Amino acid sequence: MSRKSTVYLAVIILLASGILGFWLYRSSRSVALAAAAEKDLLTVTRADFPLIATAPGILESPRSVSIGPPRVSRENRFRLARMVEEGKHVSEGDFLLEFDGSDLNRRLREDTANFQRVQEEYQKKRSDFDIQVRDLKMQLEQAKADLDKLENKLSRQAELESAIVIAETQIRRDMAKKKVELLAKKVDHVSESGRIDLQISRTNENHYRSRMDTLLDAIESLTVTSPVAGVVIYKRDWNNEPRQVGSYVFVLDTVLEIPDLSSMRVKVMVDEVDAGKVQVGQEARVLVDAVQGRVFSGKVASISAILKQAAFDRPQRIAEALVELQSSEIKQLRPGMSARAQIQVGQHSDVVVIPLASIQERNGHSLVQVWNAEKLTYDWQPVQLLTNDGVSAVISSGLQPGQRIRATPKA
Repeated sequence: MSRKSTVYLAVIILLASGILGFWLYRSSRSVALAAAAEKDLLTVTRADFPLIATAPGILESPRSVSIGPPRVSRENRFRLARMVEEGKHVSEGDFLLEFDGSDLNRRLREDTANFQRVQEEYQKKRSDFDIQVRDLKMQLEQAKADLDKLENKLSRQAELESAIVIAETQIRRDMAKKKVELLAKKVDHVSESGRIDLQISRTNENHYRSRMDTLLDAIESLTVTSPVAGVVIYKRDWNNEPRQVGSYVFVLDTVLEIPDLSSMRVKVMVDEVDAGKVQVGQEARVLVDAVQGRVFSGKVASISAILKQAAFDRPQRIAEALVELQSSEIKQLRPGMSARAQIQVGQHSDVVVIPLASIQERNGHSLVQVWNAEKLTYDWQPVQLLTNDGVSAVISSGLQPGQRIRATPKA
């Protein structure tokens, strides 16, 4: 082979090697790009997208025993002296509350003094009555004896004495008889009036005894014990503050509650924007701040027909709704815990749903990066959003199922 042919052959081999190397480089780079893109790609699919109304709320028990001050005659306001700790498990008969009884004790001392005074008056009247009746009966017996003597004397004088003496004896006898009649009437009158007077005193005595018994029962009722077993929950006032030792409460106020923990519900405040969408029977997911990582399921049990102001210092208008929780999931829950209900008020069926993070906003337009498998590049593509829940978005136009988009757009 000539030298010239050898040179030509070497050049051809070098060119072939370069072309093969470039092809291998492009192929390996394409594979690397495709592999790298595969990790960051999402396939567009259709799904059902639930419409969610989120509302804050407080856990409560649908059945509970309300505990407040006792019913005491002439007492409308009570001062708390002692209270059981909130959250404590109590059994039937355990201590719950004690109210100040200084006023009742003062009234008891006054009624006790009056009772003793009436008792002393009764004993004195009884003694005076007995003495008076005894004296009158003695006078009556003496008058009867004098009458008998005059009767006997008159019978003996009928034949022996003169008419004048007999007449005088008859006058004395008639006077004695009148005296006996008067004394007999006086004994009856004094006995009856004395009996009535003693009965009045005894009635006064029973009156004060009854008042004393009532006050003793009232003082005993100031210490309130639990009628059932359960967990103590303090009842909040209009300012969302619990009662404290030293606070004054009225007779119809509720100081604390002992709920039935076998069932639980959430009392939520639905914003007026969503109030018309919430209906009884809708499914709900409930998140409880004190139980992280758990989602509780429930259903809307009721919703108020009217709107009201959320709080005196918040002009927001809300509707109150009750979400019943499944009883099998509530062992960790307690009334008063803060919660958040996510109520499914509807859904978009069979729609294109993508992560909200895969959408980038530019100049008022929503854009996604669509993978171009031929060019091994991402193309920016505008999309129209129907709605979103803060995590996912419903696309009304701009994407089709099967397309692949970048999970996190990059410039």
